[in-house]
Amino acid sequence: MRNPIGTQGVRPRARQDPRRAPAASPKAQPRPARVLSVRHALDILRCLAGDTPLLGVTDIASSVGLHKSSVSRMVATLAEDDLVERDPATRCVRLGPGLLSLAAPLLGCVRIVDTAMPELALLAQRAGETISISVWDGAGAVNLEQVLGGKAVKHYAAPGSRNPAHATAAGKLLLAYASTETFERIARRELRRFTPRTLCTRAGLVAEVTTIRRNGYAINEGEYSLDVGAVAAPIRNDKGAVIAAISATVPMYRFAADGRQPLIELVQDAADRVSARLGFERRDHAR
Repeated sequence: MRNPIGTQGVRPRARQDPRRAPAASPKAQPRPARVLSVRHALDILRCLAGDTPLLGVTDIASSVGLHKSSVSRMVATLAEDDLVERDPATRCVRLGPGLLSLAAPLLGCVRIVDTAMPELALLAQRAGETISISVWDGAGAVNLEQVLGGKAVKHYAAPGSRNPAHATAAGKLLLAYASTETFERIARRELRRFTPRTLCTRAGLVAEVTTIRRNGYAINEGEYSLDVGAVAAPIRNDKGAVIAAISATVPMYRFAADGRQPLIELVQDAADRVSARLGFERRDHAR
């Protein structure tokens, strides 16, 4: 009887059926890139922002699921920049004043919106259109708040959305009052064409912002969406710097060139009143 192991004492390798492909090894799902120490620090800050703003290290560790020694080291690191601090009497931990400096730019936006809201509501009532307030974020106009008037068709740009700098009334207005360096940075980019009316050249954008600064307002004539028009005017702070824009967005069928002047004046007047609330005093020069 023939030895099934073979003459060399090694079992012959079974032949693979060429019709059957080898089974693919399962691939591990890619994990999102995270820095756990940053995540843990955020967990500690959120813990201190809860219902009990003064906590001991043991309580924090129990809440966030970390070892007490790890929490102690993170608290010490956060305290170096005053993001947290210890109560002198109890040595418990609370949020520190350093967070205020980080949040200061956002607090400014909150103040602008709070100051502007009565005027936004009044403008929406008078114009009947969609009224928004936006600020510049370095690349476009970010919508902070919106009020719908009686004739408003819909929300055109939800709060939090960014409007392109070269294709919307608020975006062009804020770009017009931005620094030369900021303008050049935007103008050097490829300016996306949204409609046949979109400004897509540096020369066209230069001419547009020159007109905006001369007139004191910006117009969008179907440049972002063919059926949408808008007018925007600047809000200034107590130093005269443009810090935000008020805009009225309308369907193009209600935005004929020969009938838009009353809306332009309403938007400018609302922006001027918000500016005055922020401490800006108009001079004799034009808007």
